[in-house]
Amino acid sequence: MTAIHEPDVALTDLGLAILGAYFSWRLAIDSARRALTRLAAVVMGGLASAALWGAIFHAFFPAKTATRAGFLAWALVALSIVVVASALLGLALWLLAPKIGAVVRGAVVAVYAIGFAYTVVMLDDSFTSIVRFYAPTLVLVLVAAAVQAIHTRSEGWALVAAGFALSIAAAVLQQAKVAVHPTYFNHNAVYHVVQGVALVFLYQGFRRAPSSGVPAVGHAR
Repeated sequence: MTAIHEPDVALTDLGLAILGAYFSWRLAIDSARRALTRLAAVVMGGLASAALWGAIFHAFFPAKTATRAGFLAWALVALSIVVVASALLGLALWLLAPKIGAVVRGAVVAVYAIGFAYTVVMLDDSFTSIVRFYAPTLVLVLVAAAVQAIHTRSEGWALVAAGFALSIAAAVLQQAKVAVHPTYFNHNAVYHVVQGVALVFLYQGFRRAPSSGVPAVGHAR
């Protein structure tokens, strides 16, 4: 029988994957009617993919990226986060600078995604490297959601802003290595739990937030 390494991290990651997949499915049901929930479904699906591959990575690859299979599993985690971050950057740019043309906005997102993917797959595969790319985008989309919440007085956008704030807090706790227990519930497990709460806020927020003016995924204007 194959031993499961880091069970606290693997199990909390698996729980996060299940939660994200469920939210993605629920949001996808509304995607035909609301552009915002379509984008949110992509974000939730990407987070679920990252968590699933993260669970596999932590459970079955104690040598981490030193083995080819471990590196592949981690690369899939990183690329899933690239998808999430790119979708959020596109949303943030649209909300904060709606007058920017679709071509320019798409080019910015494409350059960001390529640079992000190349760095974390070819140069530095550490989670710290991922955070360096992902965190600024989280801050930007948090600002965008907060501005929307203030301007529209929407409870949905307020919940979205709270969700992104919790995601940032989760990353800070992870980078600071805040743990309940160093062996049985380490900083990565804490990150997953806080991120799970963030997903609940994001799911509720995206369902309630008005989507007028938000372009559909893949739709050019």
